[in-house]
Amino acid sequence: MTSTIEIIDEKTTKLNISFADEDIDLECAIEVAGDEAAALAYAPFFEADMRRQYADLFPQPDPIVTPDTPFEGETGEIE
Repeated sequence: MTSTIEIIDEKTTKLNISFADEDIDLECAIEVAGDEAAALAYAPFFEADMRRQYADLFPQPDPIVTPDTPFEGETGEIE
């Protein structure tokens, strides 16, 4: 994810994020009340929101498959 910040006026800053570096075709922008520091502070939350809202665009990890192991007291026989 890459981000850029654009100062709109003395009270508003625009935060742009792009996921092109992850081969995801998604660019998002939001106006943040405050200066560049406020936009930078909000960036991780905005990124997390976009990843959650557009989860279908992001590759999901393969599920972890573990063999069935008997618990203590079980015989371990497969039925």
